[in-house]
Parts: sequence; C-alpha cells; structure tokens
Amino acid sequence: MARSQSHVGDHPARTGPTGRPAGPLTLLGIVLLALNLRAAIAGLAPLLPDVRLDLGLGGATAGLLTTLPVLCFGLLSPAAALLGGRIGVERALLVAMLGIVVGSLVRTAPGIWSMITGTVLIGAGITVGNVLVPSVVKQDFPQRQGSVTALTTAALTGGAALAAAVTAPLAHGGWGWRGALLVVGAPAAVAAALWLPQLRRRHVAPTLARNVTALLRSPVTWALAAFMGMQSLTYYAMLAWLPTLLRDEGVSAADAGWALALFNLLGIATAVLAPALATRLRDQRGLGLLVCATWAVCLLGLLGVPSLYLLWATMGGLAQGAGIGLALALLVLRARTPESARDLSGTVQSVGYLLGATGPLLVGLLRDGSGGWVLPLGALCVAVVVMAVAALTAGRDRQV
Repeated sequence: MARSQSHVGDHPARTGPTGRPAGPLTLLGIVLLALNLRAAIAGLAPLLPDVRLDLGLGGATAGLLTTLPVLCFGLLSPAAALLGGRIGVERALLVAMLGIVVGSLVRTAPGIWSMITGTVLIGAGITVGNVLVPSVVKQDFPQRQGSVTALTTAALTGGAALAAAVTAPLAHGGWGWRGALLVVGAPAAVAAALWLPQLRRRHVAPTLARNVTALLRSPVTWALAAFMGMQSLTYYAMLAWLPTLLRDEGVSAADAGWALALFNLLGIATAVLAPALATRLRDQRGLGLLVCATWAVCLLGLLGVPSLYLLWATMGGLAQGAGIGLALALLVLRARTPESARDLSGTVQSVGYLLGATGPLLVGLLRDGSGGWVLPLGALCVAVVVMAVAALTAGRDRQV
C-alpha cells in the first residue's frame, strides 16, 4: 500500500530555527559529509596485504584495523547523540570531519600504534556523522526524507567505491600505501570547509527528548539493531577481506581492488532506490527479505564458483547498497520526531555496529584457523539468515 504523499513529496524543506531555509547549501553540505563516512575505511581494504607486509601483521591484527572503526560506531554512538544535543548537530558534524582529517594524518605515521590511534580517530569522526545525519534529514527536510536519505546513502557508498578504486593504483604507482591513505582522507577537509556556513543554523535537540526505557523495550528497536548489525557485519567483513580472498584465488592486487570498487560502486544505485522505495511502502518486510536473498547469492557464489568473482561482487554490491539504504531509511521512518530519530539512531547504531564490528575479526580468525574461506563465508551466510528474521519485525509499519 502506498504511503501518503505528505511523507514523500518533494516539497521545500522547512525553515530552520534561525529563519534561514534548509535549502540547497544545506543539502550539498550533508551530501559532502556523507561522502566521507566510509571512504577512509574502504580505502584501507585493498592495501591490507601491503600494510600487513610493511608492519608485520597477522590476519587477526589486520582484521582489527578494519574492525576498530566499526567498534567505534558501536561504543561511541550514544556519546555522539549526546554531543549533538550539547553543542548542536552542525558543530558536532564539523568536529566529525576534523576528526577524520586528523585521524588520516596520524595513521600514516610510522608504527602500528600510529595506525591504530589514527584509525580510532577516524572511527570516532565517522560515528558522529552516522548518528547525526539522520537527525539533520528528519529536521531540515521533513517532506523529503526519502529523497535526501537516498542522496546521502548514495554519497556514502560512492565515497567508499571511489576510495577502494584509487588506493591500490596510487600505492603501486609511487605514492605508497601511506600516501594513498592521505589522498582518501583529504575530502573530509573539503567537507569541513564547506560545512562552516551551517554553524549559523545551530540546532540543539532537547536532552530529555523521550522515554529511553520505552525505546529500549520496543521490539522494533531491537529488530532494527539486529538488521543493521547483520548488514554491517556482512558488509564490513566483505569490505575488509574480499580483496584478500580474491588474491588467494590468484587475482592481481589491482584487479582485486577494482572488484572491491565494483562492490561499492554498484551499491550506489540500490542505495538510492531502497530509501525512495521504502518511503512509498507501508510495509518494508518484502524489501528486507529481497536484500537478504541477494546477499546470499553473493556469498554462496564466492563459495561455490569463485572464478566468477565479478558477478558475485556485482550481487554483493547491489545487496550492500540496498541494505544500508534500507537500514538508514528505517531509522527515519520508524521515528516519530527529529529528537526520537536522534535517540533511535544512537541506540540502534550502537548495538548494530557492536555486532557488525565482529565481522572482519571473525572472518580473519576463521580464515587463519581453517586455512581457507569455507568457514568464513559460511559464517556470513548465517548472519544473513539472522538479518532476514530481523527484517520481518523491522519492516512492519510501526513507530517508536
């Protein structure tokens, strides 16, 4: 059944508290922020073999480098929501971009601890963006939630695709892995500069916006957390290990990087389509199950016929874009107000990303322990089944 047009129409955004309309400049700023919310993580994945060789890392430690940002998403999401309430979402988002810039600089310094410290700073910055962007969308574009969420999700996946595509060629073309990582961190500085005009539109959500106990008791909250958690676990595991899997199968480093770029790039289309479609449906359960089925095809294909890796990267790309797009859309659709969107986003992303953080580490441990990819890919298939079960509750037309 279609939703009312009042939920999905392309009406102008409402006027902000300062009297300035949330217009094209605000929209551009949000999109540029979103462009940086995965790039610094995706850019590392094609370079993991080089980083491991240079720093002498084992598989589990290398997986930890990709797990750390996701772990930050889980541990710091409540703090990110509080930061937005205390200093305003605009100032908090500026801090987020500056954190990514500083982290990108620190992680290219010599030594494993510089890499770890920089990665944590990047993860903290991305966490603030993850939590507060849905609140900005709900607040500044209440009549264009679907289309604006689609744009930000497309920017997020597009930034990841671009970073995955350029880091290996840059690193092997004379820049080295450190220079390549600096390149993918630079756009955050541009986003920070272009976000500065938004500081005049300071929005501070009330600290006591809703009954947190009721939020935690809602089955919708936990279903959303499980859906996002299993989506994140599968996505970040693939983001971290797909190039290594392919290189184990004899694929060159450059071709493995391009396969990862394809995995991210193809998600842009479904990242745009899924939120737009979700806002026009009263019930999103069927859409969630379709996402899970597409993930299953990708994983089973890599397990059974890895030589067709471009086909499976295509299926995985379509699945991951739709999965994150649907998850972010549900955070907006299931919330009654911008304040509840902030709290729901913080809670769901905290639990969901804590679950998701186990993906890269789990795959690294299973790969090292078994010496192959059957157990790691089998574990990801189990995660997809859990994701499908969660979709049956998260996709129902209920708000919290």
